[in-house]
Amino acid sequence: MSSIIETYSRLAQEYESPENLNSCWGKMTKHCVGLTRIDDNTQLAVEIGCGPGIELTELAAAHPSTNFIGIEPAQELRNSATARISDLSNARVMDGRFEQLPLANHCADYIFSILAFHWTTDLPGSAKELSRVLKPDGQMDLLFIGRHNGNEFIKQTSPIYQRLIPLRTLMESVSMRQQMTVEAADQLFRPVFEDRLSVTESYHTYFDTLDGHWSWWCRIEGQFINIEPEIKADCDREVKSAIADLETVNGIPYTIHLLHVSVKS
Repeated sequence: MSSIIETYSRLAQEYESPENLNSCWGKMTKHCVGLTRIDDNTQLAVEIGCGPGIELTELAAAHPSTNFIGIEPAQELRNSATARISDLSNARVMDGRFEQLPLANHCADYIFSILAFHWTTDLPGSAKELSRVLKPDGQMDLLFIGRHNGNEFIKQTSPIYQRLIPLRTLMESVSMRQQMTVEAADQLFRPVFEDRLSVTESYHTYFDTLDGHWSWWCRIEGQFINIEPEIKADCDREVKSAIADLETVNGIPYTIHLLHVSVKS
């Protein structure tokens, strides 16, 4: 987990780049924001994995009567989020993660997280932490990628990585992310939230240019694979060519497999 946090902290400025914000991930983030549930009765809303605070700021400004806390483990992203909310009296940012939330028992009316839960290193422990912090009648929306995410790209690029990268290194990279099926997500959260739980899945295909996809693929995917410098150029060239082969009349497709874990009051 520490390597993931360090990487996102190092890439904090690129995380906010126009290329990233206009990518399939930026568009998916906007879709997820539309699924959040905050109303006049929400006293405290907690976003876990708030990144540079873009969505936290947007929601806190739109709901001035609600107090917001953003939780983020990456230092540079946390710094960006803190700066971004500086003019808002109803929002603050704290260091923390799913596995260890710096919050009191049953304090949150609403917990939400956008494209972050798949990075947790302790699934059962994180589910218990969420239950500990959420009020007994609170609500929650976790939105994160599932098992079948990006199958187009994976099918094209996996043979290249398997040929050029040692198996142990490749397996370590794959194990960094917890990509569950909808059934596995239900089994994880059902014992904690019981009948209040709903787990759904959806697929969202986005088309982009090669440069558009490459701008996030080489940063958000490729950086987690420790490729030796002497083979990185060859690997990048082959991977880029493989992605280009997916070109259609609409552009190059990438399908996000989205899991939505919802807890109702």
